[in-house]
Amino acid sequence: MYFLPVDRIRALDQEAQLQGIPGAVLMENAGYAAFCFLRKIFAPQASRFLVLGGCGNNGGDAWVVARYLIQEGLKCDPVLLGDTAKLKGDALLQYRRLERLGVRIHSVKTPEGISDYLNFWRGDVIVDGMCGSGFKGGANALLASAITAVNRSRAKVFALDIPSGLPSDGEEARLCVKADWTVSFAQGKQVFLTEQSYCCGRTEIVDIGCPEVKNPSSAARALSLREALTLLPKPAENGHKYKRGHLLVLAGSEGMGGAAVLCAESAAQVSGMVTAAVPAPLVPVLNARAPHILTVGLTGDIEKDLEALAAPLEKAGALAVGCGFPDDEYHSSLLKAAYECDKPQVWDAGALSLLAGDALSFPFKDKNIILTPHEGEFQRLMGEASPKDDPGRLEAAAKAAEYYETPFLLKGRHTVVCAPGSLPYVNLSGNAYLAAAGAGDVLTGLIGAFLAQSLEPQDAGALAAYFHGLSADILAARGPFSASQLISALPSAFKFSGI
Repeated sequence: MYFLPVDRIRALDQEAQLQGIPGAVLMENAGYAAFCFLRKIFAPQASRFLVLGGCGNNGGDAWVVARYLIQEGLKCDPVLLGDTAKLKGDALLQYRRLERLGVRIHSVKTPEGISDYLNFWRGDVIVDGMCGSGFKGGANALLASAITAVNRSRAKVFALDIPSGLPSDGEEARLCVKADWTVSFAQGKQVFLTEQSYCCGRTEIVDIGCPEVKNPSSAARALSLREALTLLPKPAENGHKYKRGHLLVLAGSEGMGGAAVLCAESAAQVSGMVTAAVPAPLVPVLNARAPHILTVGLTGDIEKDLEALAAPLEKAGALAVGCGFPDDEYHSSLLKAAYECDKPQVWDAGALSLLAGDALSFPFKDKNIILTPHEGEFQRLMGEASPKDDPGRLEAAAKAAEYYETPFLLKGRHTVVCAPGSLPYVNLSGNAYLAAAGAGDVLTGLIGAFLAQSLEPQDAGALAAYFHGLSADILAARGPFSASQLISALPSAFKFSGI
């Protein structure tokens, strides 16, 4: 998916209808996709919902969501913001379908009425479908009153397509809903790449059946769930463990053994075989905790260890290097041995610190290595701080990728994955609980596993970041989590479907 201006997205919608896909079907697809994320990830334990719909097509999406909530047996209070006489087309069709369930749809026409309703309503989630991506200018009195009341509510807010009152193309919002989660339809909105993206909360872009975008002229792209599932490697029916990728993990040190364990265990969720080359005292721990992971015990004697690594380096399809590495001469030698191995690789953590101190020894052009810094590591690699805003981070990551002549994954709220000469990915999945020890090691293992299954480094980074974040989203519905729990949620993320 791409980040496009709203007129381009509307043109895609019209093109779909010209190709024989009715607008009502696109609306049904949008509402059902939003419902799936609402119930399966955002609020699986919620029991009462308020669905606010306007008189336009965004309201039509809201009536679809309300219908599915009611059909699931949940308490749902649908509210129309405005007069039913203004409903028309597909939105009216979806409104009538909801009415036929026998549910009462409240119609509120005054600022005082919607303010009073929201002040007295008690429930878990407000679904915002009041106005959509076509919104321009300021909110009228009725919409302004509704937005203000929604933002005062203690309920979680789930926005459809875009939070009401937020202009899609990036103009500054005078007043808009502050959502916890936004499900955007067809393509991403340009405002998602601005500072105002915080009004959207966690964002997911869903495919609703519009034609494929040609000549996108976009600043960036993002994986939708459907695209991620398509890119996810599938085991062959007549395959075996070696065909599912063999990853060699070079990680760990005294006091940092957990980094190696997390990286290797994460990779084992994807790869057919994982070999972990770790300090010898860590081998019994790995054998006991993860007997499916092969081990090579490193002694700290570089000559002996390089000899022990010769065969694993030859057999591996890809390498994950650096989790738990200290900045010393021994690990610098291990890093150089990995570099000289002509295999796809992901470098993280200690490998990046070693690189920052000796960058001239590692020309990356045509080496198939992806670097994955957080903000502090980025500053050490580039000699300048990473910007905080998304446009600045996109520019900084692209500059770093060109400078090092290799793919770059810059971690953050919206992780950016750039490769020289390629349109960058902006990852939209994940949440603030990922700011936890070990989460980066899990991501490194995933990237390495996808590299071992022959994905290009930029695609491997984008796919790993998406499912890493989706796993965090699945867990976040229950509260804070650890990196180990993040690994346990990966199978659920890989199987998430229905969109």
